[in-house]
Amino acid sequence: SSDGAFGSCQLPGACLMTVTTAFPSMVDAIITALGNASSLSGVRVFDGAQIDFSYPGDAVAIGHDGSFGDTEQQVGTIQNVPFAFTDLHEEEGTISCSLWSQDGTTDIKSRRTRAFALMSAVDTVIRQDPTFGGIALYTLLSTNNISYRQTDFGVAVVIDFSISYQAQT
Repeated sequence: SSDGAFGSCQLPGACLMTVTTAFPSMVDAIITALGNASSLSGVRVFDGAQIDFSYPGDAVAIGHDGSFGDTEQQVGTIQNVPFAFTDLHEEEGTISCSLWSQDGTTDIKSRRTRAFALMSAVDTVIRQDPTFGGIALYTLLSTNNISYRQTDFGVAVVIDFSISYQAQT
């Protein structure tokens, strides 16, 4: 039996590197924080592809890149690098997210204003606790892509964004 960077080994030659990731905990913490934010009251918060566009409304999806239909979604990325001579790993991750504002009308100006208010509310939640209770060393809003969509439920303004984080596991 040996211990070290490859974890605990019971059989000679059977050592496998085990890596713990903060990614699932980060996704859960972000969903919980956004769901509890008073500034996002009435806004649906989805976990990934649970999304439905069955009625107009405002929503945020965590772990969703904004693509729909038969397109494969990019949920996020993780880079996990072990520190030399320790059991610690430095993890850098990016979580794909999407938000939209839609109210059944064709008033693009009001939907754009509302979508950016939602984006500001998400950013404020992140800045209030950038460690998400100690899961990460830091978290930040890192990218934004804006699009307009005309649907049977009126115009929607969609902002696809990423939340980046760094953690030690």
